[in-house]
Amino acid sequence: MEVTVLETNIILLSIACIVAIAVKRIKLPYTTALVMVGLGVSFFHFPAEIHLSHDLVFYIILPPLLFLGGLNLDFHELRENFWRILTFSIPGVLISTFVIGYLLSYLLEMELIYGLLFGALITPTDPISVLAIFKDVGAPSRLRVIVEGESLFNDGTGVVIFTIILAIATGSSNPTVPSALLTFLKVSLGGGLIGFGLGYLAYRMLVIVDDHLLEVMITIVLAFGAFTVAELFHMSGVIAVVVAGLLIGNYGQEFSMSDSTREAVDIFWESIDFVVNSFLFLMIGLELQKLQKYNISELANYLTPILITVGVVIVARALSVYPLNAILRKNESQKIPPSWSHVFVWGGLKGSIPIALVLGLPKDIMYREDFIIISFGVVLFSLIGQSLTMKPLLKKLGIMRYKA
Repeated sequence: MEVTVLETNIILLSIACIVAIAVKRIKLPYTTALVMVGLGVSFFHFPAEIHLSHDLVFYIILPPLLFLGGLNLDFHELRENFWRILTFSIPGVLISTFVIGYLLSYLLEMELIYGLLFGALITPTDPISVLAIFKDVGAPSRLRVIVEGESLFNDGTGVVIFTIILAIATGSSNPTVPSALLTFLKVSLGGGLIGFGLGYLAYRMLVIVDDHLLEVMITIVLAFGAFTVAELFHMSGVIAVVVAGLLIGNYGQEFSMSDSTREAVDIFWESIDFVVNSFLFLMIGLELQKLQKYNISELANYLTPILITVGVVIVARALSVYPLNAILRKNESQKIPPSWSHVFVWGGLKGSIPIALVLGLPKDIMYREDFIIISFGVVLFSLIGQSLTMKPLLKKLGIMRYKA
């Protein structure tokens, strides 16, 4: 039977509702359950007419998720933890990218530039499952802010670094270290300025409007518009959306919205977040259908590279967190507990950004098919293995306030 796109979406959202009800009883992280269900359904050859693609993830799925992240992030808490978040988001991403690149080029015997390319695409983190667990167990708000803030900004830096390395790998650019640094700064700061400019324009519009429906519409246009405009000018759309969300969440809601409008905006974006995440994580599981074009023996051959890569990614995350955290702790008045470093390492889950980047690789680039399979393997391990063991880790470290 032929299934239309509309029917596929209705079926997926119906599955998501059933999963959401079920996880309330079995105490399983919602996004983890969605991936597992999608993985299970994929083996029954679900007739999905839509598949994850670079444009779908980047231009449809990411903007609302990033915007809501910025909307909910308290600027004062962000400022208090700014240097730690910035350190994890820039030097941390660079360290992780190079460690993964060098180790994979040696262990999987690939050219260094392609190892670095994979390192750049797999480094960005996705804390959705972890943040849900933090909320469930009553973890300290500062821990949540650092994890979420790092994720929002390392997504942007990771995408910029990936773009630079991809240009070198494809031969379209041969930058020197200074020129690469200049490009990084231009793209990052340019995205931030575009996000700030459009966010401020939206804020001024919200000041003169007193209609909750129109104000919700303005935030929708801002979320998708900031990303699109930044990408149009070859700047970081990810950073633009995050900055726009931060501005509206910390100033727009406080100074330009009535209580009813603020409530309407919050409910709308929480609903969109739920729907988009439901769709995304189900589709990550279902995307394995596309990989079944390989026979069983070929897929089995990827088990070793996937396991090697999982180990390398965790080692790289540890090498980018422990040393930097130790340095930061020496120079801060309110020191964070040493045990939080373990949470930062194990909580660096992979999700939507790596999937979008790997699917957007040029069709003719070397190792593309290998990278797709290995990336999905790493993301699945991250969303299932690391997510399911996060609560026991928090309990063992004494970070849980109560048993959930």
